[in-house]
Amino acid sequence: MKSVQYWTDFFIHIVHCTINTMRQLLAIFFFWVATIMVLGCSGNDTPPSGDNNLIDVHQINLANDSLLREAKKMIQTGDLVLRKGNDFSSDQVRSMSKEDKTYSHAGIAFVKGDSVLVYHVEPDFYYINDKVRKENIDSFFNRAHNTEFAVARFKLDSIETKVLLNYLEDRYQEKVAFDMGFDLKSDDKMYCSEMIKKGLAKATNNRITIEVQRMNDKSKYKIIKQYFKLQEKQFVNREIIPIDRLYLNPSCTIIKRFTYQQ
Repeated sequence: MKSVQYWTDFFIHIVHCTINTMRQLLAIFFFWVATIMVLGCSGNDTPPSGDNNLIDVHQINLANDSLLREAKKMIQTGDLVLRKGNDFSSDQVRSMSKEDKTYSHAGIAFVKGDSVLVYHVEPDFYYINDKVRKENIDSFFNRAHNTEFAVARFKLDSIETKVLLNYLEDRYQEKVAFDMGFDLKSDDKMYCSEMIKKGLAKATNNRITIEVQRMNDKSKYKIIKQYFKLQEKQFVNREIIPIDRLYLNPSCTIIKRFTYQQ
């Protein structure tokens, strides 16, 4: 039979082994905890690609908002405002221009308090929004539908500017519709550059005259017939006013061109 001392020594040996094992397990545990913490901290230095994309979009929006604010600060009543639409019809309108095919639509701006509004008219095949309108400049330059815009200025004195604005307000009150036939001889319907041309002629007593050109580019005939539902005899050789005839006029100066970040 084993002595008491034997069992005492045996018990102490078991306890020491258990303690050593626990120490080893704790060391392994703390090693993995430290490793996970280090990896977690280092991962914060490089955000996921999705976060990077969000940051990029936010920065682009801030940059484009800054462009709009800059444009609004420089706009004066009577200024010509231009935009480049991103749709098919805008491309066709731009192609009609003689020299500079950048812009597809134009209007005349006026400042009212802290707001900038634009007189303009554009087509609507549902005949709902095809009348002369007064639109906020933010909407007129809407980035969702435009890629570029510009501010230009005619040489007008205060009286001429007032006459021009009164002329446009009258067209707005009369609810003049967009002229799908592009007929300069009629005044009950107008397109954007036509309205501006006639307003400038009245305001300056023909001091500022906008050049016209004849619609004789046969490569455009098919598009015009399809898009505006016209027969050739209705537009062939007709006098029209492409957008670039407005801002390339000797009496007009482009103040600044803007391009949205995409």
